[in-house]
Amino acid sequence: MSWLFKNSRIKRRVIVLTYLILRKSRYFKGSSQQFVRMTWASFLAQLNLNQDLPFLLVAVFVGLVTGYVAVIFHDAIKIISSYLFYGTTALGLPTFNNYLRIFLLPLIPALGGLIVGLYNAFVVKARPEHGLPSVIKAVAQKNGKIPTKNWIHKTITSVVSIGTGGGGGREAPIAQVGASIGSTVAQWLKFSPGRTRTLLGCGAAAGLAAVFNAPIGGVMFAVEVILGDFSVKTFSPIVVAAVVGTVLSRSYLGNYPTFQVPEYSLVSNTELVFYFILGVLAGLTAVLFIRTFYFIEEHIQKIEKRFRIPAWLMPAIGGLLCGLISMWVPELYGFSYEVINKALIGQESWENMVAVYLLKPVVVALTVGSGGSGGMFAPTMKMGAMLGGMFGKVVNNLFPAITAASGAYALVGMGAVTAGIMRAPLTVILILFEVTGQYEIVLPIMFAAVTSALVARLAYPYTMETYVLEKENVRVGFGIALTIAGNISVLEVMQRKFVKFFDVTKVENIIDAFYNTRDSHFFITTPEGTFVGIIGLDEMSLVLKDGIFPGMIADDLVKKNVTVLYDTSKLDEALKIFEISEYSTLPVVEYHSRKLLGILKQDEAFSYYRKQMNLIGEDAGELADQRTA
Repeated sequence: MSWLFKNSRIKRRVIVLTYLILRKSRYFKGSSQQFVRMTWASFLAQLNLNQDLPFLLVAVFVGLVTGYVAVIFHDAIKIISSYLFYGTTALGLPTFNNYLRIFLLPLIPALGGLIVGLYNAFVVKARPEHGLPSVIKAVAQKNGKIPTKNWIHKTITSVVSIGTGGGGGREAPIAQVGASIGSTVAQWLKFSPGRTRTLLGCGAAAGLAAVFNAPIGGVMFAVEVILGDFSVKTFSPIVVAAVVGTVLSRSYLGNYPTFQVPEYSLVSNTELVFYFILGVLAGLTAVLFIRTFYFIEEHIQKIEKRFRIPAWLMPAIGGLLCGLISMWVPELYGFSYEVINKALIGQESWENMVAVYLLKPVVVALTVGSGGSGGMFAPTMKMGAMLGGMFGKVVNNLFPAITAASGAYALVGMGAVTAGIMRAPLTVILILFEVTGQYEIVLPIMFAAVTSALVARLAYPYTMETYVLEKENVRVGFGIALTIAGNISVLEVMQRKFVKFFDVTKVENIIDAFYNTRDSHFFITTPEGTFVGIIGLDEMSLVLKDGIFPGMIADDLVKKNVTVLYDTSKLDEALKIFEISEYSTLPVVEYHSRKLLGILKQDEAFSYYRKQMNLIGEDAGELADQRTA
C-alpha cells in the first residue's frame, strides 16, 4: 500500500478522513447507524466522485452490474420458458398430441400472473407503474431518483411474467432495470441531480445494449428517448457504460446479431415508392397498436373497479386470457422470436403473419395492462415484421423484377412500426442495423422509419410513453425530452402583491397611483374580485393626453379583451404567450370564477425558467466540488 501514500493528494485526504472519523466518534451522540451514514457522507465528500474521471469509473461499474443482470435476466427467461413450453406447437397440428397440455397451457401464464400479482401486493406493496414512462417521469420530476429496490422487483416480476408466457418483451424491462441500477448507485454515492440522471441513462443504455448486443443503439436510446440530452458531458459516460455492458454480455451470450438475416439490398430506385407506402402503413399500425393497448388496459381497470376484483388477482386473469389466445398461436408468447426470424427469411405463413399482426397488441395489453410485466420493443418488432412480410409478399408477387424478397420488407417494417410507436427513428435505425448486421438495406429502413414516425405523429399525438405521462400531467417536449417549464405551475412564479382597482374606482385615483408607483399596469376587478381587464400605458397615455371627463371611472377606460392565464396553466404556456405577443405582464385568474389571483411578469417568468434550467443541467453543489478539486 506504500504506493498509495506517494500521492500527496490521496495521503492528505486519507488523513483528513481519519481525523473526521476520530473526531465524530468521540463527540457523536447519535445511534451507530447515524454515525455510519455521516462517516459515509464524509468519505464520499473526500473522494469527490463528481469529477469527470472518477465519474467514468462509476459508469463502468454501472455497466458491469447491469451487464451481469442482463445475462441473468436473459438466461432465467430462457430456462423457465424452455422447461414450461418445450415442444409446444399450435393446437390442431399433428405434432400436438398431448391433450393434457391443452388444459395446462392457459394455466401457465395465469400462474405466472398470480405470482406477479401476489409479489406486487405483499412484497412490493404497490401497483406496478408503466416501465419506461416511470423512468422518464423520474428524470423529469424526481431528479433521476428511482426507489433503490426497484431493480430487484422489476427483474423478478419480468422474468416470471415473460418466462411463463406473458405477451410482453424482455428488452424494455432490462432497460428499466438498468436505469434503476444506475439511479440506485447514484443515490448511494450521493451524486447531484445532474449526475444521477446521467447514471440512470448509463444503466438504461447498458441494459438495452447488453440484451440486444447493440451498444450504439443503446446509447442513442438513452440520450434520445430517456434523457433528451446530447451534451458531451452526458454522452461520454453513457457510451462507456453501454460498451462495458455489451462486452460483458457478449462474453456469456456470444457475439452475433440478434436476428440472422440474409443479405438484402435496394433492388431498384423505384422500390423506394413501395418502402414509402410501407412507412405510411407502419405509422398507422403504430397508432393502432398504441390505441388498442390503452383501450384494453383502461377497460381492464374499469372492470377491476366495477367488480371490486383484488389487484393481486388481475394479472392472473390477464394471464389466463393471454394463455387462451396464445395456445392457438404460440408465436404470440413474449419469449418467442421465431416468428420474426421466419418472416425475415420469407418463410412465415400467411396465417401466422395475419394472426400475430392482429393479436399481438391484444395479448400484450392483457398481460401488461392487467398488472403483469413486459416491454413493448419485441411486440412492436413482431407486429412490424408481420406487416412488412405481408406487404412484401404482395409487392414481390406483383412486381418481382423491381422488388426484393418479402424478408427485406419484413426487416424494414419491423423498424418502421417501432419508430412510429417510439417517435425516435434515429434510435430505431441504429438498433435495427446492429441486431441484424445489415447495412445494405439501411436506406429503405431510414426512409420508412422517418415516414412512419411522421405519419404516426400526424395521426395521433401520443407515443406509448407520452400517453401515460400526459395523463399524469407530465408535459413533454421534443421527442421524449422533457420540458422543464411544462412541469411548473404559474402559481409558483406569479406575484400576489400588485396594484389593483375596482371597476368603479375614479380615474383620478388611478392617475395618482400612476405617478406615485413604479407600476405601469393596473389590474381592474369587480368588488367581488372577478377580473375585468387591464389599464396599461396605452390607456393611461390617452387620459393624460386628452384629459378626463367628470365622473369617469375605471370601467370606462379598462381594456377588457385581455389574454389571461388560469390557475391550471403551466409556465411553458406563459412563455409562449410572452414570445408571440407584446404583453409584459399577464393576469392569473381562477378557472371557474375568474377571480384574480395574481400577476406574472415576463422578466420574472424567463428568469425563473433559466434558473430551473441551470439547476437541472448542473447542481450548485457539483460546481462547488469541481472548484475545490
